[in-house]
Amino acid sequence: MHARLLLFALAFPALAQAQAPTIQVQGRIQVQYRYSTGDSSANYNPTQVSNIFEIRRLRIQSNVRFGDNINLVIQPSFEMGALRMRDAFLRIGMSPRIGVTLGQEKSPFQRYELTSSNNLLSIERGLRVLRLGNREGLNDLLTQNGYTSHDLGAFLDYVGPDNKITVKAGVQGGSRESTADVNNAKSFYARATAIPMMNADNQPVLQVGASFGSRDRAICQAPATGACTTYYADSAKKTTVVGLDAEWAGFRPGLHLVADFASGKNAPIANRTATGRNTGNLRTTADSALRTFMGLSLVGAYRLNTGGPDTRVVKIIEPALRIDYVDPDTDAGNNEGTLITPVVNIYFANTTVLRAGYDFYSYKDAAGTSRSAGEFKISWQANF
Repeated sequence: MHARLLLFALAFPALAQAQAPTIQVQGRIQVQYRYSTGDSSANYNPTQVSNIFEIRRLRIQSNVRFGDNINLVIQPSFEMGALRMRDAFLRIGMSPRIGVTLGQEKSPFQRYELTSSNNLLSIERGLRVLRLGNREGLNDLLTQNGYTSHDLGAFLDYVGPDNKITVKAGVQGGSRESTADVNNAKSFYARATAIPMMNADNQPVLQVGASFGSRDRAICQAPATGACTTYYADSAKKTTVVGLDAEWAGFRPGLHLVADFASGKNAPIANRTATGRNTGNLRTTADSALRTFMGLSLVGAYRLNTGGPDTRVVKIIEPALRIDYVDPDTDAGNNEGTLITPVVNIYFANTTVLRAGYDFYSYKDAAGTSRSAGEFKISWQANF
């Protein structure tokens, strides 16, 4: 008995040390200046403010590792005085290749959405133009329908040999970021990715992916034009979305391309109701509120390392171009929108970047007249 106690006492320090957390802290800040212009229409209001400075993103992230198999991520967000919880999840590795995650994280859909905001070649993922309302790019439509961005749930993931194949599938509440579910139905997602081509340095050259989402739509029990306060607890209206994506090369010298295609069911803006960030819910049970959408996003960049001593101010120059097309109702005409964004990214260090670009958005109004709106953006960002 005494021998067993002695062995445990000798082993306990090593056991405690193995389970002691290893903590890594990361952070980012992105400051923007925005100036917009456009045609006067029901969507573009020239009487509103046309230019602003803003803290676009201000986040601190803690990555905590317990031993070899347990990872905890916490990421609050503080931009413009608003406190939000973004990532907040725990992943436990059940084996070297299989893991289970519980908590709040992004739904596994759309490659550009899953790209860190530290590395967005186009400054924004979607359409953000001052004075412009009731119009969406592909990422906006996906997020406002509740197919992308953060939600609470649980996922099972598999990572193949050399990380060349990954599969992730699971369930989420459907009420999105930091919001308790408002009904008994749940949303389901699955995503698979593969790396069919690698270079001599074992870096990905071509990556491909496919995603599926089945999002439950809460139905407002008391339809209103504003936010809904009460939903049917047992409503089980679901809509589906599919996505295909690819990426050529990566964030290194040379050409870099990111492509996303998505199609599925869209609740038109006028037929949606929301409570806070619980977006894309239905005002009524009518099936006619749903439409079929289709969208394509292509972002390309070419990275050039500058020559000179290590003390040089500009380390990298990276011109980029984003083309985004979305048709929110493929059975109707004159409702699609095209967003074109040329950008120049100037790196003063690997993590300190000045981005300058112009969003040009063209669309048609309700009468079928061609309209446009645009916004000049400067983004200064740094992360550690």
